[in-house]
Parts: sequence; structure tokens; C-alpha cells
Amino acid sequence: MTLGCPSWPAYLKSAIESVRRERREVECECRAFRRFRQRIQSLETATPQIEQPSVGMQQGLSYAQRSVRDEIEPHYRETVMAVDHYENVYDDSLEASISTEFGADVLLLISKASSFSPVIKQRLLGAAQRCTDNRRLFLETLENEFSTLTDAQSTVRGIRDTIIEIDDDELQDLSATQLTRRFERLQSLTDECEEWLQRRQDQLHIRQSERPSDERGCPGLCLYLYETLGIGHPVLATFTKVIEIIHRYEQQLLRILA
Repeated sequence: MTLGCPSWPAYLKSAIESVRRERREVECECRAFRRFRQRIQSLETATPQIEQPSVGMQQGLSYAQRSVRDEIEPHYRETVMAVDHYENVYDDSLEASISTEFGADVLLLISKASSFSPVIKQRLLGAAQRCTDNRRLFLETLENEFSTLTDAQSTVRGIRDTIIEIDDDELQDLSATQLTRRFERLQSLTDECEEWLQRRQDQLHIRQSERPSDERGCPGLCLYLYETLGIGHPVLATFTKVIEIIHRYEQQLLRILA
């Protein structure tokens, strides 16, 4: 059979590398937030001290000159903002990063306060822990996506091996029964691809339905991971392309059988 060497899609290879890179970055961020939390945990708290009123002066609170934000800044910069990919992926200012990760209310709190109180310490510890927990959950999603991609890649390799085997045959020398068997093998490969397409579409539908309502207007996982690849759904695109390749061989067999 001489259809030449078909152009097999490389979407899965690129997608796997994209997920692998994202996984490395998220793992690094988890460690960074844990280090930040450890630093905050080690800091001693303080409470505002009431000054004794001087003659002609009202009683008030005595605060340090530096805000809590100034005290927190080196710890945040040396952990969360020190990950290797920070500039390329985020490139945020300190204030923008804290607001995004911990919330605008926490940023306001540490910017206005001049005493590292127990309340502020607990707010920072809780916020850092949530960031770590959210990333751990995301890592589970990435692991599932990585598993899907590698399973799909394994399936495509098996299909490719079968196609190569059929392509190496001298079909003109085969009987009608032998040609029919090869055609049936190709049909089974098509069925396998269609099963993958349906399974993936079901998976994407479930993933979308499980997203919180306030996040459904945000980019989904596939767009987030694969936008730079120029293909939003590499699994679907791959098996659609593989079906096209299989059909070319089916048509060649049908011409010989006719």
C-alpha cells in the first residue's frame, strides 16, 4: 500500500509538555507559599501600647513608624515572588500579587496597620494556607489531565503502528478475504477514535458543569493550558485528524476491493 507517510498530529506532545510545565510551576508555588507561611509563623506579634498622656495632650496609641506591609514585604518577595517563573508568568507588583492571592481586604489591612497583631498574623497564615490548598487541588486536576493526555498518546501510537503495518502490505497480492480483514481492522480503529472523542466531550461537559457559577465566565482549563498552542482541544483535534488518516486507507482498500 503506497499512500506515503501521513502527517500525524503533534498536538498531544505539545499539550503534554504544557501540562508538565504548568505542574512544575504550581508545585514550585506550593513550596513558596509554605515557606512564606513558615516565616510568618515565626514572627512575634505585638499590640499597640497605650501611652501615658502628657499635659495638654490626649491619650492615644503609640505605633511603629513602619507599616505591617513593610514588615511583610521581604518575606513575600523572598518566597512567593522569588519563584523562577514569576516574572514571565505574573510580573505583578507586590501590592497586586498580595491582593490577587490573599484578597484586597488583607492588602488594605496590612497597609494600614502598624502593629503585627495576632489577628493579622492569623489572617496571613490562613490566606497562605488557602493558596497552598488551592494549588494542591489544581495539581490533582493537572494530574488527571496529564493522565488523559498520555493515555490518548498511547492509543494514537498503537493506531499508528497498525496503520504502518497495513501500509507495508502488498495489497495487490492479498485475497479479498485478507483485504476485508484489514478493512475491518481500520474500522475498529475508527471506532476507537470515536469512543475517545465521545469520552473526552463527556469529560469536558462534566468539568464545565462542576465549575462554580461565578467562574463559568472565566477561561476553562483547556483554554488556560493550551491557548499558546493554537489549538484549544488537543485530544479532540488529534483523534479527528487520526480518523481522517484512517479514512484515507479505508478508501484505498475499497478501491482495490471494487
